Amino acid sequence: MKKYVSLLLVCFLIPGCAKQEIIDRIKIVQSIGLDVQGDTYKSSISYASYDKKKRLDPITAEALTLPGVWLPQNTKSDDQVVLGQVRTIVISEKLARKSISDLAVNLLRDPTISNNAAIVISKPEISTVISKTFRDPPFYLAGLIKQNMEKGNTPLTNAHYVLDQFYGEGQDVYVPVLNLDENGLIFMDGLGVFKDDKLRLFLTQKESLLLKLLKDKPKSMSGSYEFKWRNDEAVYFRVLHGRRKILFEQNDQVTISLKLYLQIKGLPKNKNYENKSNLLELEQDIKQHLTNEFEVMLKKFQMNDVDPIGFGEIFRSNHRDWNEQEFKKDTYSKLYFEVNPEIVILYSGVGVSAQ
Repeated sequence: MKKYVSLLLVCFLIPGCAKQEIIDRIKIVQSIGLDVQGDTYKSSISYASYDKKKRLDPITAEALTLPGVWLPQNTKSDDQVVLGQVRTIVISEKLARKSISDLAVNLLRDPTISNNAAIVISKPEISTVISKTFRDPPFYLAGLIKQNMEKGNTPLTNAHYVLDQFYGEGQDVYVPVLNLDENGLIFMDGLGVFKDDKLRLFLTQKESLLLKLLKDKPKSMSGSYEFKWRNDEAVYFRVLHGRRKILFEQNDQVTISLKLYLQIKGLPKNKNYENKSNLLELEQDIKQHLTNEFEVMLKKFQMNDVDPIGFGEIFRSNHRDWNEQEFKKDTYSKLYFEVNPEIVILYSGVGVSAQ
């Protein structure tokens, strides 16, 4: 009996030895901004504060190494800076074009930064974007990115995806891009695609959706699209969901089959879309437009020698003697893509359906 009582007392004493971190006596980092100037790394962080009267300003620091920026952060804070809740890592375009190798290495080594944290590129100055996050609710930036991945044109990605693309074979890294509008509001502005460890090109919001349709799972194949139709009239639609199949055929041909379920939001006014033949005509025009846009984007990837879709990884799964360097040098640039989208209009306006 005495043995069990002793064990019970030990259990009560153990939590008392743990290091306490009281929520309003620490600075919980929400977003990290990273930039580079010459050989010096510059960081800027935003954090949650539970004192509404206290003025909030980013904590900035400089160091010669990426891990070294954390020591100066704590020397400039009256509370301990804690990284366990980092949701967003914002890197400057300058850093992205120089190299993300150090970032990838430190993400692997630092257990305090979650693999679910989003990595994004900022076109404006890092300090400007981080400063604006203090005017919004806690974790607003993370919520903005998540909402656009779930409902918008941004493909699903996070630190785990980036590390897999960076260290894996047959694929290249892509991350979302942030920008500021004329009113100073942060918005999603497409994607940045990397060649090895350096930013190679930017994609527009429309191209971002096309990439999303080729990468995301069927339930998250969603987003919005607008284009000029016949007689220069605009058509606006939402992709609700879809499915796809990518197959390598003989003679270096890749067949991409898509079935996309759409909701038409904006329609030309000169036709009656209760007439099914008019809807079928619209389906064909959307199909032709998307086919052209997919082929242009894929050719753009080949010209820039980047493979964000991961065709190399798909090719490797069917070829035992696959070699990444040989694929990039001899095969990728010669691939011919045949894109076959099937369009199904579920809703067009109010109460009108093609089904």
